[in-house]
Amino acid sequence: MNTPLRVSKGYGKQVKYAVLMPLFFFVFISVYHPFGFVDFFDGIGGKAWQFHLLMLSCICIGVFSLTRLVFSVLYKYIPFKWWHYVVWCAGEVMVCALFEALYTSLFYAGSGGLSYFNALAYCSRISFLTLVYSFLILILMRIITNKNSDISAAMEAPVDKMVKFYDEHKRLKLTIDPSVILYVSADANYINIHYLENDRIKKYQLRNSMKSFDAEAKKHGLVRCHRSYYVNPRHIKVLSRDKEGIIYSEFTIDGVKRIPVSKQYYDQLANLL
Repeated sequence: MNTPLRVSKGYGKQVKYAVLMPLFFFVFISVYHPFGFVDFFDGIGGKAWQFHLLMLSCICIGVFSLTRLVFSVLYKYIPFKWWHYVVWCAGEVMVCALFEALYTSLFYAGSGGLSYFNALAYCSRISFLTLVYSFLILILMRIITNKNSDISAAMEAPVDKMVKFYDEHKRLKLTIDPSVILYVSADANYINIHYLENDRIKKYQLRNSMKSFDAEAKKHGLVRCHRSYYVNPRHIKVLSRDKEGIIYSEFTIDGVKRIPVSKQYYDQLANLL
């Protein structure tokens, strides 16, 4: 749940939720009539329960159209985690329930009355317990799609597009996709490769010098930021300066330490962010 979120970007790809969620809501309630929906709404305001179900579904369409527009904008600039997304989805359902409760209480006003908060309690229950199934299905499908995409990319990636790490005797020790490398650090006569594997940070150590890796790093877009570090600009979130004037690169992935940036390498790295 604390791993980076990977879903479709752009409002055009997110707007499907404004159709799929209300459609699922409408069909599910039409077929199963959960939580006494028919008895609760039938005849209120002189309308059949089907009319009220259609109106509630239209409210969902309006809410999801707006919330997905906001999400698509924020997702371009904020590194969402999966748990952020779960909270966001719950918030969308809650907003739906708030407007559904307003609609319900207004219709009940001419039929004996129903307080807004009683209507909210009912609408929250029916919205959360109905829409949770559709969210779970879509999230599961997204996770499966991401996994299949990773597997396909790994199988189809040409060998010459992979980063190759050799030891001091020119023996190939590690071949890895450059996109998963976070940074490479020097440790005496060793170099350490810090990378992501199944959304977990891993480290591989081999005996060699940083100088021997220079050509391979430039070939695959890794940038030297310090005499002891190469970083992957794809994973850099920001360059910051502390009170003592030392510049650090901060990563988008939680749990990765800040990497110092020498002044002589600052401009080169900053231009790539």
